[in-house]
Amino acid sequence: MSAANSPAAAPVPAPRRLREDVVRDLAARYGLPANPVVFAPGAEEAAAAARRLGRPVAVKLVADGVVHKSRAGGVLLGVAPDDVLDATERLLTEQRASGVEVRGVTVEPMVEPGLEAVVGALYEPSFGPVVMVGSGGVDVETLGDVAFALAPVDHGGAIRLLERTRIGAILRRRLPPAHERLAELLVGIGGADGMLLNEPVDQIDLNPVVVSATGIVAVDARAVAREPAGDVHPAAHAPDPAEAYEALHPGIYPGSLAVLGASADPRKMGHRAVRTAVELGFRGSVHPVSRSAAEILGRPAVGSVDELPTGIDRAVVALPAPAVPDALRRLAALGTRTAHVYTADTEDLAAVVAGTPMRVFGPNCIGHYTPYAQLTMIGSGASPTRRGGIAVVSQSGTYAGDVVRRGNELGLEFSFVSSVGNCHDVSPSELLAFCEADERTTVAAFYLEDDRDAGRFFRLAAGMSTPVVLFKGGRSAVGTAAAASHTGALAADPRLLADAAHAAGVTLVDSLDALLDTLLVLQHVPHPAGPRLGLVGSGGGVAVVGADVAGAHGLRLAPLGEATAGALARFAAPGTSLANPVDIPVWSLFDDSGPFTGALVRAVATDPSIDCVCAYLDVGTVYDLLDGAEAAALVTALTDDLLAADRDGTPLVLVLRSSTSREQDELVRGLRERAAAHGVPLLDSVDRAIAAVGRGWQAAGRPRSAEGTL
Repeated sequence: MSAANSPAAAPVPAPRRLREDVVRDLAARYGLPANPVVFAPGAEEAAAAARRLGRPVAVKLVADGVVHKSRAGGVLLGVAPDDVLDATERLLTEQRASGVEVRGVTVEPMVEPGLEAVVGALYEPSFGPVVMVGSGGVDVETLGDVAFALAPVDHGGAIRLLERTRIGAILRRRLPPAHERLAELLVGIGGADGMLLNEPVDQIDLNPVVVSATGIVAVDARAVAREPAGDVHPAAHAPDPAEAYEALHPGIYPGSLAVLGASADPRKMGHRAVRTAVELGFRGSVHPVSRSAAEILGRPAVGSVDELPTGIDRAVVALPAPAVPDALRRLAALGTRTAHVYTADTEDLAAVVAGTPMRVFGPNCIGHYTPYAQLTMIGSGASPTRRGGIAVVSQSGTYAGDVVRRGNELGLEFSFVSSVGNCHDVSPSELLAFCEADERTTVAAFYLEDDRDAGRFFRLAAGMSTPVVLFKGGRSAVGTAAAASHTGALAADPRLLADAAHAAGVTLVDSLDALLDTLLVLQHVPHPAGPRLGLVGSGGGVAVVGADVAGAHGLRLAPLGEATAGALARFAAPGTSLANPVDIPVWSLFDDSGPFTGALVRAVATDPSIDCVCAYLDVGTVYDLLDGAEAAALVTALTDDLLAADRDGTPLVLVLRSSTSREQDELVRGLRERAAAHGVPLLDSVDRAIAAVGRGWQAAGRPRSAEGTL
């Protein structure tokens, strides 16, 4: 199941572009460095304007439907005042001959050449008010050197935004005053008192902004009117965690459950909703509603919604789509607090329950799991009852089920996992707000497929104390803004999502494996001390690639101190490397007295320069040395020794690299529980383990930035 059949968005009206001289005048009122410009309806008026300026000018076409004037041949540069009349007449004649609906031209003085930047802002339909900066000019989309932030931005946020672009780095080194002026321009466009949030404009584009030793000046400006003018986009208003907790707690941790569409037929969703609750030992009362059965799995059924008790916490709705709206209205009338609609292809359920206190999860989903209420959406055998702090919200039912099943095998401990489908009523940002207020939840993870709630989600996440991990489907088509400007066109690029996540401190992952790896590390290492990694294992190539992965995920392999080097010296042998990474062949990890893995881990973990250790063992190589039970015994001894090492509080992540044979995989499966008992996450790939440590550091260890008022 997915969120693909969400209610269609309303048609976007054609943008109404403001005339460039109007935009320049507006910019001037905000103190923005825009080149003065005069609008001229014809060639004679253009020539008169040029004579008043008394210097070479740029003449630019003003015409409906022409966004990129340079590419359309609508820009004349360096025209002497005496030549403006003839040049403008030719320009207008050629444009009209090609079918352009000409409104006139603008005339402005030429400026000193320099580096070209772009500064823009817009109301993106999903993200709300957004500001952008980067390398400008006619090839801005091709260059792609831009960065986004949710607006409003303050001066510090503008500086950080510039630092994520190549042109920002160049200006910081070569022209520090211009770097500062460009940051001020960003605030003037997208700050709390800036143009975007205080004028009836929907898109603003200053491109190019010419940057030189003498200052900065916007030599081209465009804007789109916001119709009708109104307050800040709803996406800018994040939900309140306390309010979300109060509204959604009955659905997340229910004390009573009704099942509409309950059935005695094991093939029906309505039967499964009752069975999974009963088999996992749901702690509250269960009230099946069925037209055909008097009882289901020992629970007496009622024939209609109206026979249910009042004030039920959670109602599961597994009815045909046409019957869902009326059922929700009747549930709301009974004071039912929440409903979870499994049915797909319903009408907009938010409209159905509008004006009532009942909240609706879904539709188009498979249900909910929480060990705290002993409620699940899948088989009880794959639904652990051990309680934890990981919350997962998924718009895909398949992924929600995978998270519980695979999480059970990995030893993940959940507060809840919820399949929420199309999110007609309860939104992802409200569920995120619930996680922040929920004392049981220590990590919030999401799989989302659409972007309708992105602005509220990221604005809330930026101020949260709970780490947030996001697996985003549909990242190739994020934005839906009408491309009436360079800013609007670039907002349709996945970098808007990546930049918003970066600014909010949200950790992005691109696969279910990466999500589960990250959650496993965060479960055992919730408060990473820093990004300095120690790598200990057997296999030089693995160590080299591991070092590359560490660098790509914000970690670094810190040099070891003299005391550590002395402690490791006794392990020196042909083929070993005792620097970080520490690489020792499997056959040098033990002798007749026993394994050395614990001593190696202890030496590296207690080095003051190390924040976390990743230890790995090549299980396949052990099976090359020994057979069957002997190999298993040696792997177990090597593992037990390193798990028991005194690490002085330094966290350890363990990798057992199986060759994927059944025998080796079964051995690793058993050792996973031993590792968990020592507070150590066990993964099966060094690359994935180090990447997960990096993401865990990003999610929990690094402070969120303040690139916007989020």
